[in-house]
Amino acid sequence: MTRPQPRLLSALALAGVALVSRATTAQADPKYEFAKPEEVKTVEWKATAKGGLLVTTGNSETTNGTIGAGVSRKEGNNKLALEGAFAYGKSRVTSPTIDAATNQITSLQRQEVETTNNWMGKGRYDRFFTPNNAGYALGDVGADKVAGKTFAGGGQVGYSRQLLKNAMHLLVAELGYDFSYERYVQQAMRTIDPVSIHSARVFVGEALKLSDATGMSASVEALFNLNREGAALNVNTGTPGVDAFKDTRVNGKLGLTTTLHKDLSVGVGFTLKYDQNPAPRPVPPTAPMGATFAPGFQPFSDKVDTQTEITLMYAFL
Repeated sequence: MTRPQPRLLSALALAGVALVSRATTAQADPKYEFAKPEEVKTVEWKATAKGGLLVTTGNSETTNGTIGAGVSRKEGNNKLALEGAFAYGKSRVTSPTIDAATNQITSLQRQEVETTNNWMGKGRYDRFFTPNNAGYALGDVGADKVAGKTFAGGGQVGYSRQLLKNAMHLLVAELGYDFSYERYVQQAMRTIDPVSIHSARVFVGEALKLSDATGMSASVEALFNLNREGAALNVNTGTPGVDAFKDTRVNGKLGLTTTLHKDLSVGVGFTLKYDQNPAPRPVPPTAPMGATFAPGFQPFSDKVDTQTEITLMYAFL
């Protein structure tokens, strides 16, 4: 894509700036959030909100926006956390009009294409048996239409262990079970069945305090499917049937947050998602109405998604 001229480029920021770079649009955020099992004798509430908007005009016409919010409550050995996020983006891409007789381009026009459309909601409960040991239960829902998923939801249960905690470090490991249910974008003349996935979950997360105002975090979550997914289309063959341990998913995340003033912070984050057997790719929105893939041809979404963002965050509590 040709770089827009500086005089034609405009950027609007609304409660922060979000810069997104991804191989494809990603699914909803990874299903993890390690907890801090320190004992709290009074009720502790936390609430944050973040968001951003990026608009360009001229040679590149794009609009991208993201918003998110989270709230948590901890009392004694019990903690409940809720969060949600929504991201949407569209671009006006140049498409040609071709003379069928001469195969020559006779004109150019802009066509609006939805490039990002995903949302997620998640709730997690932690019960701390000791300062270093806890059980957790989590439920989540979401969708990512551009990646081929009209709905993705499920739940997790497991055991969380605090391995290290001092003035600078908090290292947590978790083992558990994950259930995922995925429903896909349907195609003309072709039905794509939903898929249920039962997986073993392994998670490791580190929170590093660099100073009183600045902190870093890093985490990796791996999900190994235990069941044979009979209805899932195999990315290697295009036919139904994915064996156990052939649909591994990995979610990695890096973050840096620093306080600007009292309750206002800025964060930089990078997320990587790997799906060994990704969702079937929907028919591109630029295709003629009613178009479908040829018999025997079924493309799939990319196996790797990445997202880089810079956001402003405000803490209400």
